[in-house]
Amino acid sequence: MKKIIENEITRGLLIALLGVDMFITICLGSYLFERYNIGHIDVHPFVTGFLIVIGMSLFALIMRSAGHYKGREMIEPNFFDRVPLGIYLLADGGIILSFTVALSYAIRRIYGFELIFFLLAGIYLAAIFMCMSIAVRCKTKTLFTNTMIYIICRFLKNSVLKAKDSITYSISALPYIWQAADIIAAVFLWEMWYWMYRRWDSSVFIMCSVIKAVIGLLICARYAISYQEIRKGTEEIAAGNTDYKINTNKMPKSMAQQAEKLNSINIAVSTAVEKQLKSEKLKTELITNVSHDIKTPLTSIINYIDLLKKEELPSQAAVEYMEVLSRQSDKLKKLVEDLVEASKASTGNIPINLAEINLNLLINQTAGEYTDKAEKADLTLAITMPESDVCVLSDGRMLWRIFDNLLNNACKYSQSGTRIYINLETVDNIAQITFRNVSKTQLNISPDELMERFVRGDSSRNTEGSGLGLNIAQSLTQLLGGEMSLHIDGDLFKVVLTFPELKI
Repeated sequence: MKKIIENEITRGLLIALLGVDMFITICLGSYLFERYNIGHIDVHPFVTGFLIVIGMSLFALIMRSAGHYKGREMIEPNFFDRVPLGIYLLADGGIILSFTVALSYAIRRIYGFELIFFLLAGIYLAAIFMCMSIAVRCKTKTLFTNTMIYIICRFLKNSVLKAKDSITYSISALPYIWQAADIIAAVFLWEMWYWMYRRWDSSVFIMCSVIKAVIGLLICARYAISYQEIRKGTEEIAAGNTDYKINTNKMPKSMAQQAEKLNSINIAVSTAVEKQLKSEKLKTELITNVSHDIKTPLTSIINYIDLLKKEELPSQAAVEYMEVLSRQSDKLKKLVEDLVEASKASTGNIPINLAEINLNLLINQTAGEYTDKAEKADLTLAITMPESDVCVLSDGRMLWRIFDNLLNNACKYSQSGTRIYINLETVDNIAQITFRNVSKTQLNISPDELMERFVRGDSSRNTEGSGLGLNIAQSLTQLLGGEMSLHIDGDLFKVVLTFPELKI
């Protein structure tokens, strides 16, 4: 059936058969047989009915095949099916009418059978093509949408909508206050017109005054609400809430544009923070993995150096070389340990055991361990603390590591013959520990840069150290819930640690 429907030759044969069927059905018993000496044929009504059924079946099959073409799945209208229905019916109906008039004239004038047949075939083909076009339009659901009335109505509707959109855009492009001013001006003009051409009524004056007052209040309320929304959004963004977004749905256009800019800034900041965190995580993981990979062979090197020290070396130079190897391997081991600790501290991957810590006692113990090292560097430790104990809830091991790093840096980088000051005090229930020393080299660096990893105050890098001490101390301080700040004033270097005081 599908091949019959899609085959154009078969479709033409069906149209021809339908034409023959209709011609025979019409001519049976008509006067044309007598007119052209065909003779009168008495046909049983069953034959006429059978021919009518056959004709209806052929017509239904032709309508079913309309719009189908071989190799194409969808219904595809041709050029005539795309012509607006009114124009097509007018043209096709004109052809049918012309042929009908010509047929009537030919029959009256008794022209030849060939001309009458030609006119009948023209009427039939025009009618069948009209029916096929209507069938295609019904199948593609364009019977109504492809009419002139629909096209004109759609054009008028689009024109009205475009005009409405243009007017709406023009009004919305104005600042909100000017929109309200236009409304107030319109109310005022209507009030003046009513006053000039109609009898003055106090109720009209009161009504107009109320309208203008309400519009003024709405202006103030809308701007006030929008201002509060923008202010709240600015505070949230300033506080670091990168997920906050200002709602601009009911704002005046000018303020909505400003709010959208703030939202854009917040999105940009959020993206930058996310990239920075990802980068920091990758760097930390890289440092941790490399440090662990270095630590294993380094441990073997140190162990074999210790074994070689126990052996008899062939010369004094070999002994000196061994000492250099031992010293440098120990230094490398310390660097690797600092890298691992810095990585753990920055990621918070360190267990914390909180307990009550007496800062007075811990500072004295740490300072006692550094007394000999300070004397060798010609430095003096000056400790100032209150008579009453200052206690905090913290991890004693981490606090000792922080003090150790700070005192170690002070002993390495302080000017000889100066003092290292350690001051403990409480300010508004905050325990504050201050370390101060005078640098032996000029500090041409900002505190933020000095806090970075692998950065030293000694730009020549001739002194021992990895440049990780301050960074580790800061990370550990933050893990313990405290704050660490650096201050540089000329050659004076100061570190301030603050922790919440634990009241006993």
